Amino acid sequence: MAPQQFRTLQGTSSATFKPPPTDGSLDLLEIYDFHAKYSPEHPIFRYMDENERAETIYWEEAARAFHVAGQLVMASTESNEEVLVIGILATLDIITYYTLIIGIMHAGYIPFLISTRNSDAAVAHLLKSTNTRYLFVSKDAAMQNLANSAISKLNEESGKTNEIEILTCPVFDDFFKPQAGDFEPFLSRKKGGMDETIIILHSSGSTSFPKPISISHRNFLDQGLEQYYAEIDFCGEIVSITACPMFHITGAILIPRTAMTGIVVAAPPPINPPVIPTPENIFKNVIITQCTMLIVPPWLLEEWAKDPVKVEVMKSFSNIGYAGGPLSQSCGNMLAGKGINLSPIYGMTEMGSMIHYRRKPAPEDWGYFELAPTIDSVLIPVEGIDNVFQLICKKNKFRIPSVLNTVIDGQPALDTKDLLIRHPTKHGLFQGYGRADDQITHSTGEKTNPGPIESLLLTDKRIASAIMFGRSKFQAGVLIMPSNDWVFEPSDLVKLSEYRNMIWETVQRANAIAPQHSRIFKELIVVAHPSKSLEMTPKGSPRRQISLKSYEEEIENAYKAVEESSQPHIRVPATWDMLSVMVFVSEVVNDALGFKVNDDDDFFRMGADSICATYIRNTITRVMRDTNIVSVAVIRSLPPDFVYGYSSIATLSKFVYDITANAHALETGNEATAQDKYDDPEGDYVWPKMSQVGETILQVRKGKGEPPLMAIHGAGGRVDAFVHFQQKFRSALWLLQVTPDLPRNSLREHAEHFYKKIKELRPHGPYRLAAYSGSHFIAFLIVEMLLRDGEEVIQMSLIDHSPSFMFSGLSQDAAYQVDPDADSEIVDIKDSNFRELFKERIVNALYAYGAREGRTHVLQAYYDAWKGRPAPNHFVEMSKTFKIYADQVWDFVEQLPGYRSFEGGSGERSWERALFAVEEWLKTIKVPVTVYVASYGVIGGVKDEVEREKWSDLGVCRCFPDARVVHLDTGHFTILSNETIIQDLQVGYI
Repeated sequence: MAPQQFRTLQGTSSATFKPPPTDGSLDLLEIYDFHAKYSPEHPIFRYMDENERAETIYWEEAARAFHVAGQLVMASTESNEEVLVIGILATLDIITYYTLIIGIMHAGYIPFLISTRNSDAAVAHLLKSTNTRYLFVSKDAAMQNLANSAISKLNEESGKTNEIEILTCPVFDDFFKPQAGDFEPFLSRKKGGMDETIIILHSSGSTSFPKPISISHRNFLDQGLEQYYAEIDFCGEIVSITACPMFHITGAILIPRTAMTGIVVAAPPPINPPVIPTPENIFKNVIITQCTMLIVPPWLLEEWAKDPVKVEVMKSFSNIGYAGGPLSQSCGNMLAGKGINLSPIYGMTEMGSMIHYRRKPAPEDWGYFELAPTIDSVLIPVEGIDNVFQLICKKNKFRIPSVLNTVIDGQPALDTKDLLIRHPTKHGLFQGYGRADDQITHSTGEKTNPGPIESLLLTDKRIASAIMFGRSKFQAGVLIMPSNDWVFEPSDLVKLSEYRNMIWETVQRANAIAPQHSRIFKELIVVAHPSKSLEMTPKGSPRRQISLKSYEEEIENAYKAVEESSQPHIRVPATWDMLSVMVFVSEVVNDALGFKVNDDDDFFRMGADSICATYIRNTITRVMRDTNIVSVAVIRSLPPDFVYGYSSIATLSKFVYDITANAHALETGNEATAQDKYDDPEGDYVWPKMSQVGETILQVRKGKGEPPLMAIHGAGGRVDAFVHFQQKFRSALWLLQVTPDLPRNSLREHAEHFYKKIKELRPHGPYRLAAYSGSHFIAFLIVEMLLRDGEEVIQMSLIDHSPSFMFSGLSQDAAYQVDPDADSEIVDIKDSNFRELFKERIVNALYAYGAREGRTHVLQAYYDAWKGRPAPNHFVEMSKTFKIYADQVWDFVEQLPGYRSFEGGSGERSWERALFAVEEWLKTIKVPVTVYVASYGVIGGVKDEVEREKWSDLGVCRCFPDARVVHLDTGHFTILSNETIIQDLQVGYI
């Protein structure tokens, strides 16, 4: 194409990106090598590393990795065939997947990208249809089993052994490990023609079988050139596709676009196995990689929209495109009303992207798109529906559909089967309306073809009509009209449950042939009312759209019920011992999945999705609530994503057991719980989401006018560990937590932030403070500030830790006693190596505390987060806060006058010098102190009996001779649920 036809040339003003030729003189792979030479320092990928820092891969490094991938593919294959198709069936990170695709191309072969959500029969069909000879499969059991089962089906059908060889997928380091010496391109391939196939994708798979779609070199490159007709120069824009799999066109299309426009792909961390995407980790990745644009499925936007903080952040992106399905009207209106630039991304595998990219659409038009100017579109009016058209795309010199299935005006064309509704006043704008073939597009972008499923349901004599629904919803459901002999009033919930159970075997047979996103859950079976019959066609089948419109309210109510759903037929544990809990959780998980998994299998890697996670969480919490094994407040305080954090039956069972065992030990049963509620005039406190901007202080108990006890978080920054304080306190209680708006530059700045927040809510004393675990320094700094301003502090409570004990060097839990003969440089608190060693030993100490309480499972998750391994998000944030706090403490101590003037006998020995400095400072603070010592808490790490007795007060009386010392038979974590401390902290105030 000639440059003068373009609207916006891409990358012409970039200092790092040289636009490639657009005249077809270079093919895609030659363009990659072009960038290695002319755009070596331009970024192609960004990702978040294990330390939550952004890493960048530049074109020079990427192009080298692409050739390394080509060499690896060639070394793994042997073939004399002119055209060789190599499939990829793998759960890989985006960067590794992208690189493997280009490696297959460099080897002269055709990559075939296969969705991991296909059934074995569908995979077998695709392999046979494309004559695939090699199949790259990731190492995880789910993909290995799927591949082997598919090949077995092929063997059964053909009666012979198929020559399909399974190859183990490479990982990131195989491609991007450092290369010695000068780089020499891999030149084994023959340059193919522009109309030859360069890549194969496939259709949705919601039909009986998905269909492979071959894309020519010309068509693939045209997808990169499409941006040249847009209103935007995309060069240098950092676009997140973290939630878009490479086997979908939304992901694959980035291959030519990075080459033609200089756009930068923000991807998940390139680790194996890949990180399971969740709303939280995707958003974190977006922030760390400094994205300017996003491409996300609608369900993700709807999840983020619930969080005001995320909504504020989304305003900073120049564009958020949602792809694959419709966004709910309420969510879109809210986000657009907040000034967020939304754009629907409309396209299909046969055509690629089909929209004109506008710089700033009108906010009220957020749900509409304009067809790309390169598309020769024909809009056929749909009979009986005003302003709705069926879209047909004719072949022209700019765009050639990869599938041509009709002829219009003498030109080959693609009948998309898509129905578009035109804007009422702006006739160049459109919205998706549905499918001419009734295909349902979900909010995930996945599609359900209802025909085969409905046909199977109609084999049941108890079902007269069945219409599937689910457009713009996460999951499919079905509207059923019972046969005459089984008609009933569905408002009778007992009869509704009986009918659903009667037809459930048939529904399960239908689910067995359906893709996972098309499977029907029991709660989404809506039964027609006898008084509101479905409107029928002359052929006796129901009129789909009219019938669904008639039952719109009932369908919406069913989806609302799912949001609060559980599995009521699951048996409740008779006792809550570990074995019973394991059996219960196993039944919940297997029932939600529809098949059995092993206790140690990660059920998300075995096929669970977000709706399964919702069912699992809701069932567990429903049973906890119904059995009164834990209080409502405890249930509300559970992390909303705990199913993602404990994603096997074994780990989830231990998580549930830990919660119930702890609660069971504290409460005496239903009668006591009822009495607690009766005696509590404030009722249940509704816990907010932890650590939100502006929520530094949670006033969890209002009291009756007495000064509130202000309890400060532990070193991890969260306050949900104080749930039993909130439940059992009968006086005013405030909790201080770390939030994103907390300054992190120094310990004193941390304390000043808390001090200001306290004074905003309570300008004058008297004041009462309590510090849990390592937050004692923050508490003493706040007290110092209050006393400096002439305020009165009447209570200062230390809960199982103190500054003196922190620097005693006695705890064998952490094994950080100092060797008297050690080189002073090794224990210099300013030395970064020593600090890292200190932090490493702190987490060992925490693990030891947990071990003494039988809580190693929970602490293991925290330890994983500390080490940068996959862990629940709240543990990741806690470990990050803890590390920052440790450094702040050392900085604070190093600046104390006593540290600088120390002249002790051991000179530079860190513990002695630091202890001296800290205690000299503490002696200047005049405040009544009480210390609560857990018998197997931090003192449990002191094994020497003499020292243990000497430090039985955790060293508090060394600086505060009149301090009260309260010994409790409990541990460092369980102390927060100890009845004695809860009562003692309130003496004089209840």
